[in-house]
Amino acid sequence: MKQQQTEIAARIDQHQTGDDAFRATLESLISVASRAADLFQRSKAEQKRKLVSLVFSNLRLSGKKLEYSMRSLFDLMVNRPNHASWLGD
Repeated sequence: MKQQQTEIAARIDQHQTGDDAFRATLESLISVASRAADLFQRSKAEQKRKLVSLVFSNLRLSGKKLEYSMRSLFDLMVNRPNHASWLGD
């Protein structure tokens, strides 16, 4: 029983460490995303190409209209029906 308690405590600790790492990564992502327009404008052409290819796929020009698809992660964030739901319950 003591060994199981120790194993469970170790698992809980691993999950909490993982949650902290995830939270830190998410906070960094949100911080960068909030400054995305400014960062993009200040970037060099090669950096801009990399950023565009990171966010978008299937870029095509139809006459004067740019058509695109967003990569799944970004599409999920942009097209989320209720942005407040990102905060959880």
